[in-house]
Amino acid sequence: MAPQHSRLEDGKQSSRIFDLKYQLTQYASHHNNPVNIGIHLTCIPLILWSALVFASKTGPLLQAPASAKFLTGLFQSFPPNAGILTMFAYCLYYIKLDKVAGLLTMPLFMGLAKHATAFNNTRTDATKIATLVQIVAWGAQFIGHGVYEKRAPKLVDNLLQALVLAPYFVVYEVLFTLGYRPKLKAELYKLVDADIREFKAKKALEDKKKH
Repeated sequence: MAPQHSRLEDGKQSSRIFDLKYQLTQYASHHNNPVNIGIHLTCIPLILWSALVFASKTGPLLQAPASAKFLTGLFQSFPPNAGILTMFAYCLYYIKLDKVAGLLTMPLFMGLAKHATAFNNTRTDATKIATLVQIVAWGAQFIGHGVYEKRAPKLVDNLLQALVLAPYFVVYEVLFTLGYRPKLKAELYKLVDADIREFKAKKALEDKKKH
C-alpha cells in the first residue's frame, strides 16, 4: 500500500494539471541556474525533434474517409503518425494552460513534427543522427544539473510532467524575455525562489544529520 502522504501528493498534482503557475513553478524550480537554463534552451528542442523523428517511424495511424477532402489534404500535409499526433496533443494541453501562448507556438511545434517526419522519410541515416542527438543532448542536461544547478532533474520526481512541460519551459523563457505577462513572471519567480530556499534548507538539514 502506498504511503498516505504520497497519495495526497499525487492527488494534489493531478488536481493542478491545468494550473499554469503551478506547473511552471514545478519545472522552473529545478532549472534556475543561468548556465543550466542555457543548456536546456538549446537541448530541449533537440531532444523533442529527435524524439519526433523516432515517433514518425510508425507511419500514418489514421486514414481519412475518401469523401472528407479537407481531412485528406490535412493528412497529406501532416501525416498522422505517432509524432504528429503526440505533438498535436501537446499543443492542445498548452492551449488549455495558456490560450495565447499555446496558439502562438502551435505552428512552431507542429512544424517541428512535420520537419522530423520529412527528415525521417528522406534520410537513410535518420535513426543514427536522432540517436546521437539524444545522447549528446541528454548528457549535456545531466551535466547542467550536476555541475551547475546542483539539483536533480525534474524527471526524477515526475517523468511524464517533465517531458510534457520541458518544451513549454523553453517557450516561456523566450516569451518572458520578450515581455510577455510580466505579472505572471514576477509571481513565478517568487514561487521558484521560495521552492529553492525550501530545497536548500531541507538538504542542509539532511547533510547535518549525516554528520
